[in-house]
Amino acid sequence: MRNQILFFLLLFSAPCYLVAEKSDSTHISFSGQVTAWGIGQFQTPVPMQFGGRFVPTLLGNFKLSPKSKLNFEASLNLNGSLNYTDFHNDSIQGQLKPYRVWLRYSGENWEVRAGLQKINFGRAKMFRPLMWFDAMDVRDPLQLTDGVYGVLGRYFMENNGDFWIWGLIGNKNPKGFERDSTSQWKPEIGARIEFPLGPGEIALSTHHRTKQFHTGSIIDEFDETRIGLDGKWDIGIGLWFETSVTSTETQKISSAYLPKMQDLWNVGADYTLPVGSGLGVTVEYFRYHAGDKFLVEGTALNVLGAMLTYPVSMLDNLSGMVFYLPDQNKWMNYLSWGRSYDNFSIYAIGYWNPDNVQLVTAQTQSKNMFAGKGIQIMLNYNF
Repeated sequence: MRNQILFFLLLFSAPCYLVAEKSDSTHISFSGQVTAWGIGQFQTPVPMQFGGRFVPTLLGNFKLSPKSKLNFEASLNLNGSLNYTDFHNDSIQGQLKPYRVWLRYSGENWEVRAGLQKINFGRAKMFRPLMWFDAMDVRDPLQLTDGVYGVLGRYFMENNGDFWIWGLIGNKNPKGFERDSTSQWKPEIGARIEFPLGPGEIALSTHHRTKQFHTGSIIDEFDETRIGLDGKWDIGIGLWFETSVTSTETQKISSAYLPKMQDLWNVGADYTLPVGSGLGVTVEYFRYHAGDKFLVEGTALNVLGAMLTYPVSMLDNLSGMVFYLPDQNKWMNYLSWGRSYDNFSIYAIGYWNPDNVQLVTAQTQSKNMFAGKGIQIMLNYNF
């Protein structure tokens, strides 16, 4: 079904390309991204990974009237990787899947977008409690993430506030911080409202889904409701908070157990110091908790994070990140250099982490290649 959607959207857009040159209100463009990377870890034996990704993208823009227009995007994600240990091949992985396939109808102060799309919001930068539908990682310079199938509507208010409403269906696999799958053909619904508050803004979000828990061949379903609150203010320094609380109607299932509550908290600040070209400083505190009670008992993880960014030149940027886990007394360290031209970028990322620790990350992310000590080189070309 998903491949059919992509095929018909590409088929529909093909004749429109012929019209593009004849009408100022119609524009069709083809672009893409080609990425190659290599990762090596400083240990014996030496684990290595070499990979590549190709994301071809077709974009369309149609002006229907002076106040309305139609847009679409259709793109694929073709990627593969080779995993080695001391230059001996361990495995080969590859996949071809839709990346974005959506159609948007919009007016002066509203829009409706349907299809495979990215839905993300919130104020946090490193640790994101409102990572409900995406899997963007601050350590990834390209910020790529899978999308979700659904319909999203947005209304933009005159006071710079906006209202979101969405319905999702067909997204079975865990997304964001979800630990369990979703009932694939039962709709998920949610909404969000943002409005100004003093020298900043605040937002309230909610989402409901039917989650599935698998015990052997038995599948149990439970209702899950999330509420999120976030805000950001500029008072000389940037200040923000972001939180998400999830409540599940659950109980013990055979020998397995599902917590009733899950709460995630983030507070952060950033400021640019007048050092050279400007040294950006970001700090955040993140807490993850899951259990039968709100905030207390159960299991918890605390993380303190700091990020420094500095533009060395017009082409070069240097950044560093340090994460501290006080419960385990462990540090995670990253140093990144990037050079960007018009269409070409190169990144080098060094990391120095414990072998047996990993941050709370999205379920849709692939194998953690930032464990231990190593370096990653990435080349990226946009056309």
